[in-house]
Amino acid sequence: MFRMLTCLAALAVSIALTACESRNIRAGRPIVNLVRPTDLPTEPATTRSAQMVSLETPLRCTIEDSQKNIMTVIPFQQEAFKLSRAQGGDYLPRYEVTGFSFDGQTAEKVFYKLLSGAKIKVIGVDGPFPELAAENITGELGDVMDMIASAADVYYRYDAAQKTLFVSREVDWNLTVPARREVMIAVLDSLRGAGMHDLMVNWEENVVSFKGDKSVEQKVRKLIDLFDKEPNLIVFSVQVLRVKPVGAAKEINWQDLVDTFGAGTIRVTVNGVLGRALITAHQINSASLNRFLTTRSQYAVVSEGMFIAADKWRARFDVGRCGYMSMPEAQLSLMAQTELFGERRMKSVLTLDSMQGEITAFKTDSTLGDNILLIGIPASSFADSLKGYETVVVLTPHIVRLVKELN
Repeated sequence: MFRMLTCLAALAVSIALTACESRNIRAGRPIVNLVRPTDLPTEPATTRSAQMVSLETPLRCTIEDSQKNIMTVIPFQQEAFKLSRAQGGDYLPRYEVTGFSFDGQTAEKVFYKLLSGAKIKVIGVDGPFPELAAENITGELGDVMDMIASAADVYYRYDAAQKTLFVSREVDWNLTVPARREVMIAVLDSLRGAGMHDLMVNWEENVVSFKGDKSVEQKVRKLIDLFDKEPNLIVFSVQVLRVKPVGAAKEINWQDLVDTFGAGTIRVTVNGVLGRALITAHQINSASLNRFLTTRSQYAVVSEGMFIAADKWRARFDVGRCGYMSMPEAQLSLMAQTELFGERRMKSVLTLDSMQGEITAFKTDSTLGDNILLIGIPASSFADSLKGYETVVVLTPHIVRLVKELN
């Protein structure tokens, strides 16, 4: 695959630098990494309860009165967002590169060739790295280094004391977030919804730390750009129930819901791969549904909490975070991607996943103030031990409108 790169403007130095003469660095096939990581012992392991200690849980699993308003306006400081590499590097020597060419060499070898005259050692940290090819590159050293790194999707860090350049595909990042609970939860849920899971949070300093490559960096910068536009956040209050009908009944008769609350309280029904989604008026909510189920089933609330989806971003709620990790439902995750239209309309894609993969999905169209009820999902679809049980999910969306504070 060929990558077209435009040479960066040369930095001001004591002598005028000639313009970059080559604008093409070609990336070829990757080289298989022959370095095998040292095997780490798998036993004994840290206890599961210790692994699951989380300072996030009391924030996520408590529904405050402020979250019960269908719309809330929150001021925040956008400039508090800052993405930076956790480990900084030293400045490279400043000199001009003239007529530099290479063909079919991996990124770290290209850097070695480029820096050999300066007696700088190059170490590839986490290959394999792609092969590159280019001809007759001319320009300031830092600009040329950046072009090569961009073409290979790698990072580099220079240690002046050791005269060593470290090249890697992934680096450690720190994302500083404004000191607002809602903003931090929204960032975490959006990053997890984008497939990032190993996130370390310093709640005291409002910093999220993670390891990532170029694609991860791009995801995070897109999220920062979104918050720069004073976005709307969709806060979902969630209740997950385990339900089993009483007596000889094999299923909950959900038609009774219509008879009890009236047909006008159910706006729309949507079929999924499994189950159905009901868009309901405010009269059908977690409290009234619990009362409805009391005489018809043995039921238990297995998880209750909240998650936040930035507009058009996918967010993730792990059921086990607000329940017991020993329960079968702990493996479930609810994904939501919501787009707002006007002041009150919202379209959502809701997905229920387990460790075995996707269980079901729904596309809903609702109005602010409506609730979303997921019913008819056999719990045996993700746990054999729950045969005869049904998983029910109640979602109550609210809107948080972020407004940047005036300095």
